[in-house]
Amino acid sequence: MTSTISVEDRCIDAFDNLKRNRHITTVLFRLNDSLDTLTLDFAGNLTHDELLNVLPSDPRLVVYELCFADRSGNRQEAIVLISWSPHDTSPEQGTAQAACYAALRSQFEGIDLSLEATSRSDLEYNHLVRVVQS
Repeated sequence: MTSTISVEDRCIDAFDNLKRNRHITTVLFRLNDSLDTLTLDFAGNLTHDELLNVLPSDPRLVVYELCFADRSGNRQEAIVLISWSPHDTSPEQGTAQAACYAALRSQFEGIDLSLEATSRSDLEYNHLVRVVQS
C-alpha cells in the first residue's frame, strides 16, 4: 500500500450531487484492491433499510442523506458520513479505510454527522436520529 491514497473525481462529483442537487440520497465509496485509490461504488437513491441491506462484508465509506422528523414534527435532513468496517476487516484495509475517512471528514463540507460502524446495529435508524438530534 502506498502512503498516499488518491480519490477519483467521480467520488467528489457524487458527493457534490448529493449535497447540492439532492438528486441522490446515497453514495458508497470503496478502496481499490491495492488500497491506493478511493473509487465510486454506488450513487443513487436508497431507503435506510435498503442501505443496510446493500452494505457488503468488506469496508465502504458511505455518505447518506438521513431524513427524519424533529421533535416538533418538522421534516429534517442530515448528511451522514459513515465508515463501514465490519469486524473481519484486515488491519491493512482498516488502516487505509481510517485514512480515507479522516480525509473525507476534513474535505467534504456540509457533513452533519460522522460515525464509524462495525455492525448494522450501529446504523439503526432510530440510533442515527438520536445522535443527530443530540
